[in-house]
Order: sequence, then structure tokens, then C-alpha cells
Amino acid sequence: MKRLIMYTTIMTLVLVSCYPDGPEYYEELDIVLTNYEKDYDFSSSGTYAMPDSIVKITGDIIAGEDREFIKEPYNKMIIDQIESNMTASGWSRVEDPSTADLVLFPAAWTNTTVYYWYDYWCWYYPWYCGWGYYSYPSISSYTTGTLVMHLIADGEDFVEPLKVWTAAVNGLLSGVQNVDRINRAIDKAFEQSPYLIIN
Repeated sequence: MKRLIMYTTIMTLVLVSCYPDGPEYYEELDIVLTNYEKDYDFSSSGTYAMPDSIVKITGDIIAGEDREFIKEPYNKMIIDQIESNMTASGWSRVEDPSTADLVLFPAAWTNTTVYYWYDYWCWYYPWYCGWGYYSYPSISSYTTGTLVMHLIADGEDFVEPLKVWTAAVNGLLSGVQNVDRINRAIDKAFEQSPYLIIN
């Protein structure tokens, strides 16, 4: 029995060593997705409006409760990074949304996934687990955060507001507010969207 356990342990270590190393930093797991309306002529626009606060999408706001916003100083840092990228692409920010060609709406939310499992082999090899037929669940969780940006066109040419550009930045939250990491992801979203460059 001991020999079988030792053999299985060695084989497990050998198999694990065959796979490449996993990610070492949270930012290696970040995902940046962008999409746009292919029929929209971005070069025909030049101004945009944007709120000064990033709203948090929660079940409470959907139920009609008070809105929550990203806390300072993180809110301003993210807004500034978005504005910096828009300016570099040739856009001018205006205060009044009714006079802007487009309106940029940023929002954010978080999701926590909790999962658990039992050692599935214990039912067949009870001695393998070391505690008989009883197995206690292993519980783990992870939290992801998403920043989404929508550029909306509205006006006489549209029956209803049209999303001409969407960017979503998603990644694991490390438990600390890493604005540099978020800013790099925002930059990446604009790098993936060359059609936004109008200058």
C-alpha cells in the first residue's frame, strides 16, 4: 500500500513538471475585449461627453436603489486615463452631452465565484484519502472585476441610441486597488481600436 502511494505521488510530480509554469502575476490573467459598429464613420465625429463618476453595476441599482460609484482616488485616475486615450486619438471632451457627437459611459462590477469539491477518488479507494470513507469538501473562491466602456451615438440619424464602441476589461482582483494595472488594460483597449483615431 505504501509503495502504491509513493508511486502515485512520484507520477503526479512528474506529470505536473511537464506542464509550463502558470501565471505569476494577476495581470497575466487580464482580458481586454473590444467591439465596434463597422458601419459607423468615426471620422465624422470629434467630440464626446463623459460623466465624472464610474457607476458600479449591482443588483441594488437594477432594483431601483441608490447608485454606487467607484471610490476616489481610483475613480478619477481611471477617468483621467480614459480621457488621456481619447485625447491622444483626436477627440475633444465637452461638458454638455447634448452637444457632443458621442457619449462615453464607463461602468464597473465585480463577481465572486465560490466553488467546492470533494476528493472524488475516496469513494473507490477510501484508504487513499487517509480518513476512511469520509471526505471533507475543499472550498475556494476568486473575484473578478470588470470595467466596461460604451461609446453611444444618438441623434436624428438614429432611431435609438447606438453603441458604436464597446470595451471590456476583465481580470482577477488581487485584493488591492492596482490602478496601474487597470490603466495598462485601458491603454490596451485603445490600442486594439485604431478606428477611434481621428487626428
